Amino acid sequence: MAGPMLPEERFERIERKVEFLVEEGSRLDNRIAAHHVQIEKHSEQIADLGAFLLRMGRSLEGFAQRTEERFRETEVRFRETDQRFRETDQRSRKTGERLNILIGIVEKYFSS
Repeated sequence: MAGPMLPEERFERIERKVEFLVEEGSRLDNRIAAHHVQIEKHSEQIADLGAFLLRMGRSLEGFAQRTEERFRETEVRFRETDQRFRETDQRSRKTGERLNILIGIVEKYFSS
């Protein structure tokens, strides 16, 4: 077993521990500084991402509005086209009726 420490030995031991703690503190300060740099970089990236998402959201909102307007326009055009088809069908029926009447008249004329 070692004997009791002399005051100089205790002082040297304490001095070494203090030096170790100072070195560790310095390393921790460097690591903290590096973390602060990373945090600032990440904060900038997050802000950029937020701005990008905001622009993307506005773009999508505009796209959705334009798409909805086009769907409405298409729906109106389909209704107009349906109406035109109905009108054409009516005209075709009337024309067919007139042709049948004309055919009847011509047949009567030539059969008599």
